Amino acid sequence: MTRRTKIVATIGPATESPEAIEKLITAGVDFFRFNLKHNSLEWHKKAIELIERCCQKRNKKLGIIADIQGPELRVETKDVEGLMVEEGETIYLAKEFINDKTLVINPKEVFEQLAKGWEAYIDNGNLHLTFEGRQGEAIVAKAGSRYLIKNRKAINVPGIGFDLPLFTQRDLEALNRLKELNVDYLALSFVRSKDDILELKKIIKEKGVEAGVMAKIENGSAIANLKEIVDESDAVMIARGDLGVEVPIRQLAFWQKLIIQLCRQKNTPVLVATQMLISMVNNSHPTRAEATDVANAVYDASDALMLSEETAVGNYPVRAVEEMDKICRFVEEYGKVNDIKDELEDAAEVLCDAACRIIKEAKFPVKAVLVFTQSGKTARIMARHRLGIPVIAITDKMRTYRQLNLSYGVIPYYKQFGKTEFRKDDPIFEEIKALGVVMEGDDVVAIHGNNWLSSGSTSDLSVIRF
Repeated sequence: MTRRTKIVATIGPATESPEAIEKLITAGVDFFRFNLKHNSLEWHKKAIELIERCCQKRNKKLGIIADIQGPELRVETKDVEGLMVEEGETIYLAKEFINDKTLVINPKEVFEQLAKGWEAYIDNGNLHLTFEGRQGEAIVAKAGSRYLIKNRKAINVPGIGFDLPLFTQRDLEALNRLKELNVDYLALSFVRSKDDILELKKIIKEKGVEAGVMAKIENGSAIANLKEIVDESDAVMIARGDLGVEVPIRQLAFWQKLIIQLCRQKNTPVLVATQMLISMVNNSHPTRAEATDVANAVYDASDALMLSEETAVGNYPVRAVEEMDKICRFVEEYGKVNDIKDELEDAAEVLCDAACRIIKEAKFPVKAVLVFTQSGKTARIMARHRLGIPVIAITDKMRTYRQLNLSYGVIPYYKQFGKTEFRKDDPIFEEIKALGVVMEGDDVVAIHGNNWLSSGSTSDLSVIRF
């Protein structure tokens, strides 16, 4: 059975070699993610090129997500090995290093806004700090527990809205090299409103790049403006690490389910991220809670699940992908994903709704859906229904092909057609049969236009017997 929930793996020191990347591809990775906040841009460029070579070797065309920092707060340590603090110990936040117990906060403009009595959390909430006042050019803070603070970890100050620029200097450097990086989605951290998405889309268009914008939902502002952000985004990441600090952790499951539902209604690919199999950084097997978390994200009907530290710095990166793959397959085979209420706004949605009725009500079994698409829109509409059969998306645009690797149940297929007339006896159907998804005698539903892949002309529905 083909797994329909997609797996995203973050590349880091544990997986930067050709051997590791090839093993991840074999284990079932559909998309690779790069966090541009770490390592040099040159490192990322070379690693992306390496993935492309590995994919070519295995006749795969997998997608790339790259994260940029956006309006995010981070701390720097004086020692690259990090700063070890003890419970109750005093540390200092400042614009420059004043002693060995200093954390430099970035962007530095935020320093003037910090105030006594505020609480902050470092590294997804693992360390709690209480601000006790100012001392010269520093904020005095007390550590809530013993913890090793590593360089460039995120710091959250829940409930406080800082006036931060949308992009850091490092972000701007990455945006200037977008064509070299060749990414399919650019993920923007700490999105606050649709304006952030529109600004990034404008820059991407000016650079002549086709990458989609992925909104990372991880703060209170994003929750407050959730619908408009989903409406404007090409994809959404539920970044539970920071989100679980910015909102009370008891609310996290509620927001996860709501965000997935909103994204499905808008045909927007949505992925669940952070700590899905976090114990596998050090252990060869996940905990029961982690296995249940992965399964519940599949039940919630997420398009994709993401591994972060597990594959970037973990001791068992390939094993983590394999475990996630097994859980997804089991739930997809034996579980049931809830239907979604349709709002039919255009011809493509009407056709997809009709296709679903045929699949559910026909007395003969429909084995797959064929979608001929340029933008990928019709394939994403079909994906939102979370059907128990494959959606084979045939496109002549490589960027669309790669981006569709993120959508639930979609098997992209690349084919150059030109603008010739759609024909049921075209050789493409023999090529599709060679994929092994459908066989001789199988019935499939095809959604297409009068011409092959004419953008915006989807107008027909056919039942084809192979």
